[in-house]
Amino acid sequence: MQLWSSLAKVAGQGRGWAEPMQIYFFNDTRSARHAGCHAVCRSLDAALAGVPGLTVTTRQMTGEFFVDPAGFEAADVIFINGEGTIHHSAKGALLLLEVIQTAKEAGKPVLLVNALFQQYEVPYPDILADLALLTVREPRSAAFARRFGGQPVVLLDAAADPRFLGGGRPLPVHHPVMIGGAHRAGLLTDSFAGIEGQKLTMHSARFEDIVATLQQADIYLTAQHHGVYAAALAGCPFIATPSNSHKIESFIDWTGLPIPICLKRAEVEPAMRFAMANRSIFTELQDFMRSQRVLDSAMIAEALGITHP
Repeated sequence: MQLWSSLAKVAGQGRGWAEPMQIYFFNDTRSARHAGCHAVCRSLDAALAGVPGLTVTTRQMTGEFFVDPAGFEAADVIFINGEGTIHHSAKGALLLLEVIQTAKEAGKPVLLVNALFQQYEVPYPDILADLALLTVREPRSAAFARRFGGQPVVLLDAAADPRFLGGGRPLPVHHPVMIGGAHRAGLLTDSFAGIEGQKLTMHSARFEDIVATLQQADIYLTAQHHGVYAAALAGCPFIATPSNSHKIESFIDWTGLPIPICLKRAEVEPAMRFAMANRSIFTELQDFMRSQRVLDSAMIAEALGITHP
C-alpha cells in the first residue's frame, strides 16, 4: 500500500512523552449508520476520556483505507477498535494489522480492544505480542489471538456499557415478534422471509432504544451481532442465524446457554417455539450480561501505567 511508504519513515524512531498523551484512534465505526457501532465508539470514547491526560487527536473512520502520517508520527498511543474487522484477510483487517506492526516498530504502545479475530493471514507470526492491551469479545477470538502471540482479555462488546443503557426510549410496538436485520455476507440471505412481525434493525433507533423496545417484545429474530446483544441485554427471547464471522456463535458458546442458532431457514420456526417455551434461558443470559465487564478507564490507565483516580 502507498500508505506504508509514507509511514516507513516513522517506524523505528520511537518517542517518549510527557503528559498529555496524544491518541490515534483507528476504526471509529460511527461512520456507519448502525446503532451498535455508534454505541461501541461512544463507550470507547468515554473510557478514554476518563483517563487523565489522554486526548484523541486523530481518527481513522471505518471505510477509510489510509493513515495520516503526521497524525501517526505525533501520536503517543495507538488505540484500535477491533470491532468486527480483523477477519478473513479483508482489506481493513490487513491495514489494521500493518498499523500494529508499524506502531510496535516505532515503539508506540498499542491498545487493541473490542476485537474479533478469525482466519487472517499476515507475515508477522507474533503480530499480537507485546501489545499494551488486547481485549476480545468472545473466546474463539481469544484462542485465535493467542496463536499470534496475543494475551487477550475477554470482555463484553463495548455496546453493552451499562452507563448508556438506562435512558432508552422504546419504539411503538405493534407486533410481539420483532424481526431484525442480517449481514449481507451472512450465512442465510433471507433468514426470516415469510414470518409475520415488526421490523427492528440496527438502523431503526439508538442502541439503548432498541434494547428498551425489545423489553416489550415476545421474541426477536436476528442475524446481527449487536441484535443478539440488544436482545440479551433486554432479556428478550431470540433466535439467530450466523453473520459474516464466528462472533454470534462464539458469544453464545461463551454463555453456555442452549440458545438456538439456525443454519437453515427450515430451522427458524421450531427454534422460535423452543425460545418462547424457555424464556428462563434468556433471563439467565441477561444475568450473564450483568456479571461481565466492558472496557473501562481503569483498564486503559493500567495498560499505559497511568495513575487512575
